[in-house]
Amino acid sequence: MFAGAHRKQYLLDWVTMEFQDSEVSGACELRPVIGLTRGLSSADLEALTVNAIRLHRQLVERADQLFQVLPDDVKTGTSAGGAQHLEYIEAMIEMHAQMSAVHTLVGVLGYIPKVSVN
Repeated sequence: MFAGAHRKQYLLDWVTMEFQDSEVSGACELRPVIGLTRGLSSADLEALTVNAIRLHRQLVERADQLFQVLPDDVKTGTSAGGAQHLEYIEAMIEMHAQMSAVHTLVGVLGYIPKVSVN
């Protein structure tokens, strides 16, 4: 596991790397998202993608906050379980699920849209 700023940078680098090839293909695509967005204008598709990226950023922040307050033995992997650890795991699952949606939307859109920091 990574801590703080290093973890955030790792996740941002991972997102960028994943989107280098923005063609929709591979195991990360969500076929229902592809079907639901069929026929949308580029502007609507970009708006959906930007909102999905913003939500993903919020989920990354929440998961990072939960990680920061985990006991050290859980952070290092010498201990596992308990309500606090499960809350962190659930946050990470949400974050990764949203990442799959973002990945698919970027693939359908065909490019990574510019998204402001705020």
